[in-house]
Amino acid sequence: MKKNLFYYLFAVICTIGLFTSCSDDDEKVVNPIPQTTFNSENGLQLTYNGAPLLGKKVTFTPDATEATKATLRLEGEFDLTGILKGQRSNMTSPTGPGVFPGSPVTTLSVDLSINGNQCTFSGVSETEYCTFSYAGKVTAGTMDLSFTDVTLKNTALAGTVWKPTPLANTEDGGMDEPIHFVWKSGTKAAIEIFPGHPSEIEINDLLLLALRFPLFDDGDRVSVEQMLCSVLKDVTLGADGNIVATYMDAANGGTEWVTSPSNMAQYVVTGDNQLLLFLNPQAIMANVDNVEKSVRTVDVGAILQQAIAELYPMLINGVPLTYTKEGNRMKVFLGTDLLLPLMKNIVAPLFEDEEFLNMVIEAMKSDPQFGGMAGMMVPTLKLLPEIIKNTTQLEIGLDLTQVK
Repeated sequence: MKKNLFYYLFAVICTIGLFTSCSDDDEKVVNPIPQTTFNSENGLQLTYNGAPLLGKKVTFTPDATEATKATLRLEGEFDLTGILKGQRSNMTSPTGPGVFPGSPVTTLSVDLSINGNQCTFSGVSETEYCTFSYAGKVTAGTMDLSFTDVTLKNTALAGTVWKPTPLANTEDGGMDEPIHFVWKSGTKAAIEIFPGHPSEIEINDLLLLALRFPLFDDGDRVSVEQMLCSVLKDVTLGADGNIVATYMDAANGGTEWVTSPSNMAQYVVTGDNQLLLFLNPQAIMANVDNVEKSVRTVDVGAILQQAIAELYPMLINGVPLTYTKEGNRMKVFLGTDLLLPLMKNIVAPLFEDEEFLNMVIEAMKSDPQFGGMAGMMVPTLKLLPEIIKNTTQLEIGLDLTQVK
C-alpha cells in the first residue's frame, strides 16, 4: 500500500512538472519586430510637439535577450545625390540634422508592450539641450512616433518674439536699420561715379549704400532694408526650439500675413551670446538648377563640391550664430570665423573667372531697377577677390526689436 502511494505521488509530481513546462513555453514572450530602419518612405509617421517632422529616420533594434526591450536610434536623413547631379556622395551617417536641435543622433532605450504583431512604448527622456516625452507604436512595416512636451533646457530666448528694427535716423546722427552688416578689409572698394575716374570707398560703406538704394518699384520705390520690414513681420523663438516666422508672401501675390510651419528651422542657445541654427535641408540649395543653367564656363560641379564640403557639417551640427542683447534690441549675425572661409573658398573663385564676372555685369545692366548703378559697381566687382583676401572682419545678420 505504501509502495503504491509512493508511485502515485511520483506520477502526480511528474504530471505537474510536465504541465508547468508546457505553460512556460506557451507564455514565452517573443518580439515580433526585427531590426528595421523606418523613414518617410518606409512607414515612419513622426511628429514633434504635434507637427509633422520630415527628413528623419528611426532604427528599431530589439534587445537580443529581453523581448520587451528595444533601442531607437534617431537621426536626420538627407539625400545629396540629386544635388550633386549624379555624383555619389561620400557623406557618412548621419546625413542630416537630428530630430532634436543640437543632437545629430539620439538613442532611446524603450520598454515594450507586445500585443500580437504590434509593440507600443512610451516614456520621458532628454538630450543635451532638450527634455521631452515620447510615445509610439511599431509593426514590422510601420512606426508611429510622437514627441511631446519638448522643451529647451536653456530658456534665455525661449518664447520671445522679434521684429526687424525699422529704418530710421537716430538722435546721435546714426541710423537704426534691420540689417546688421560689418565688412572691414585692407583693400578698399572702388566706385566709378564719373566714367574713367573710380574713387576709393570702404567696402562696408559701399554695401550699406546698396542696401539703402531704392530698388523695388511696387507703387513706391523701396530699398532692400525697407522691403525686409514690409515682408517680415516677426520671428518667434519657441520654447521647444522651433523658429516660426510671420511673413508676407508678396512674390506670389500674397496680401495677408502667413506663418511658416513648425520644424522648418530650429535653434538652441549653447552659451553666453552663442546659438546654433538648424535649417530644413530642402530649403538649402533651392536654386542650384538655375545657377547651373546660367553659368557656362565655371566648373559648377567643383564649386558645389566645395560649397557642400564647407556647409554640410553646419547642416548637421548647426550654423553658429552670435547674438547680442541690449534693452529691447538684439543683433543676431554670422561672424568672421564662419563667413570669411566661405567667401575665400566659394565667392572669390567665382569672381576670378572673367566670363562669370562679365555675366554678372551684364545681368546688372539689364536689370531695369539696378541698371543705373551697374557701371559704378564694375571696379568693385573686379576687386572683389582682393577685397575678400584682405578682409579682417565680416558680419552679417539682423537687427531686431522685441515685440512685447
